[in-house]
Parts: sequence; C-alpha cells; structure tokens
Amino acid sequence: MGNAQRTKRAVAIGRRMAAQPGAGLPEQMGSKAMLKGAYRLLNCRAVESAGLWQPHQEATRRAAGRCKTVLFIQDWTTLDYSHHPKKTGIGPVGSRQQRGMLLHSVLAYAFEEQQLLGLAYGQVIVREEAGTCTTKKHNGGRRSQGIEGRVWEQAAAAIGPAPRNSRWIHVSDRESDVCEYLAVCKSLGKDFVIRAFHNRKVDEIDDVSEATGQDQRYLMDLARKLAPQTEQTYAVEVPATVKKGVKQPQRNAQIRLAWTQLHMPAPCYVRGRAGMEVWIIRAWEPEPPAGAEAVEWILITSLAVNDWDQARDVTQIYECRWLVEDYHMCLKTGCRMEDRQLDHGDDLKRLLGFTAPIAVRLLQLRQVVRTAPETPATTAALDPLMVRLLAAKCHLAVSRITVKRFWTLVAQLGGHLGRKSDGPPGWRTLWKGWRHLSDWADGVRLLAPEKSG
Repeated sequence: MGNAQRTKRAVAIGRRMAAQPGAGLPEQMGSKAMLKGAYRLLNCRAVESAGLWQPHQEATRRAAGRCKTVLFIQDWTTLDYSHHPKKTGIGPVGSRQQRGMLLHSVLAYAFEEQQLLGLAYGQVIVREEAGTCTTKKHNGGRRSQGIEGRVWEQAAAAIGPAPRNSRWIHVSDRESDVCEYLAVCKSLGKDFVIRAFHNRKVDEIDDVSEATGQDQRYLMDLARKLAPQTEQTYAVEVPATVKKGVKQPQRNAQIRLAWTQLHMPAPCYVRGRAGMEVWIIRAWEPEPPAGAEAVEWILITSLAVNDWDQARDVTQIYECRWLVEDYHMCLKTGCRMEDRQLDHGDDLKRLLGFTAPIAVRLLQLRQVVRTAPETPATTAALDPLMVRLLAAKCHLAVSRITVKRFWTLVAQLGGHLGRKSDGPPGWRTLWKGWRHLSDWADGVRLLAPEKSG
C-alpha cells in the first residue's frame, strides 16, 4: 500500500470483512475507531484498487502455472447503484434511469482438479454520460471502439502467455465473439472456447455437405446443417423457467453433437492479419418438449475435435462458464456489493479490492461442497473453532462433520429448512447462518482467547 501503517490497516479491515461478508461496514468494523479508519482508507486517493486485489490476482496466476489445464472464465456484470441518487463517479448502465459500473472478472479454474484457483484479472468500467458504446452492439464481428469492446483481449493479454507445461484455455460467452480477442489468445499460446454469436463467412477445410448451397459458407448456417457423426447423446439439466407467462418445469434434455473444422478468415476491417483454423461444435436438443425452447450451443474453439469424446470435452469446458456468474451473484448477494453506501465510484472500486477476493473464498468453499462433499471440515481450510462450535450446537462429533454437513448446518442456522422441495440454500440464507456462527466464535475468543485456537 506504499505505507506500512496503511498496509496494516488494510489487513485488519480485510480480516473483519471476511468474518462477516454480508454485513455493512459499521457492523463489520465493530468500533468507531475501526470504522473511521476504514472510511479513511477507502476515501484515500493514494490507495489504488489494483494495490488491494492485484496480489490476489498474481498469486492466482502463479497457482495456474502449476496446473496442467486451467480455464480462464470471463464475463462482465452490472453493479447497479440507481437506488443511491447522490453517488458520484458512476455512469449509465442499462436504461437511462440506471446508474452504476461494469465489472469484468476472469476466474482461474483448474479443470482436472475441479478447483477454483482465484480471480486472475478484474477491471471496473465506468461509462461516460454520452456517446458510449457497449459490447452488446455487435456489427459483423467488429468490436466496439470503446473500452468495453477491448476488455476481452485486454484480459487475455494481462494474464499473459501459458507456461510451457500448462494448457490455458479462455472460456467466454457470445459477447466475446470478436476476432481480436481470439487472435490475442492464439498469439500468446493459449486456446479458447467461446459461444458463437456472428454468422461469419468461413471456408470449409473438408468437403462436409459440399452440395447444400452457398449459405454453408456462413458459420451459423453451416453448423445447423451438420449431421451428427454418432448417435450418442448426453443429458443436461435444464432449470425451470417462466417465459411469456408459461412455466416450464425442470427437465433433463438429451443433447446431440456435431462438429467440423473450418478456416475463419480475418475480417475485412483488419488488414494484414491472417485467418485461423478453428473447430465448431453444435450441441443441441433435437426433440424438446412441446412448448419448451430447445437447448442449442454453437461453440468456436481452437482445440482439436476429431471424435465424440473430444467434442464432449469441449462442451464440458464451456459448461464451467457458469462459475463466473455464480461468482458475480456471490459478490452481489453474499458480499452485498450493490448495497454499499459509499458516496463515490472510486471508493467503491477500492472496496472491491476487499470484496472481490472474499467472494472468491466463499465460492471456493461452496465448490468444495459440490466436488468433494465428504471432505472432513477440519481439513478444508475452515475455521476449526467454527467447526467445533457447530458440532457442539448439533451434538455431533467433530470427526463426523464433513464439508457438506458443515454448510447444511450453517444454512439451517440461517433459516433453511432443508426440505426436498426447498432446493439448495441461497447465498442470503448461508450468510445469515455464517454471521450467527461468526458471532459465536468472536464471543468465545473474547471470553477465552487462550483456548479458542
């Protein structure tokens, strides 16, 4: 932080915020002196948000270099502060009445280990009041000229090249379907899996369905005319939805796969740049239920796809993209980032330096529940005192508390009933229970500090 006292204060603030992620600053800090120090740090112009979250990002990239296959999953979200009309240093988002900022996040995920490593890159974007363009304004694959159009390739460049013994794969949704982003990934020795948005002109490398007409020279049209190479299918769980007033229940969709290799020429507005060889995969539901919207993904990837298993691997990689949406939900709901009452956008950016790594930690703990639910809670980087308190509350042996049971019991403290019809507990319920447990742990430490370790 450029100042030893300032660094010490930042560590103390971060520790208190991590103990109660969903609380407001006054409750998190616990005293007037600590609250005053927190506001002073968050208002300090000499403190840059990068100084707060960059160490976490650098540690994440170092961890990624030690893994065989790492997915860099990126997306952006809106932080809406329309309810705070006096806030300055923010800009328009969404409709004319909405005010806030855009947050672009890149998570690093070790694919084989099924482990969330951390936040590899983050960028906050504040739109100007007029004359701005967004990544939603697509025009034939050309990126927008503003910062929003360049954020995908900037993230790929900032993360850097893949180490010699690692395969790094950038994963992103349709808004990232811009040639500059794909070119940066290739130039740095990285792969990509993105969802196609533009019906680009392409050249076929083989003679797949050569006689079906000129429209096959366009990516989306060609993908939808590919015949599946095998009869194999796989199941995807489609959540319940409500569309046009009609409720569609949760269902399992049977997905078919078709793929081919293409040459994607460089767009006409990019001079002097060669095209690239890519594979496209269409994953679709051939027989959806009556009235339901069929599942369909058309993916563009630099990974070689020569058989059904390789095509399925690519779709599994893309399915991990939902992690970044969970992360943004955790940041908003678990850490209540949109409820913060700081008066200026720069102060909110500094606050993100604390909440962004905290949200990663919360999501990591939830991922352990999904990937290794029977891991003993005492070995999962959970506070041992909290595990012991929960065991005592529920009259259980500490050795019987697994990660899954720990979070189930925490959710019950927050009011989750655990009925089959309830589904998994939400962020708000989890953090309500977590706050109760944190308060108990703080009380024990105050009364018997020498015995609480």
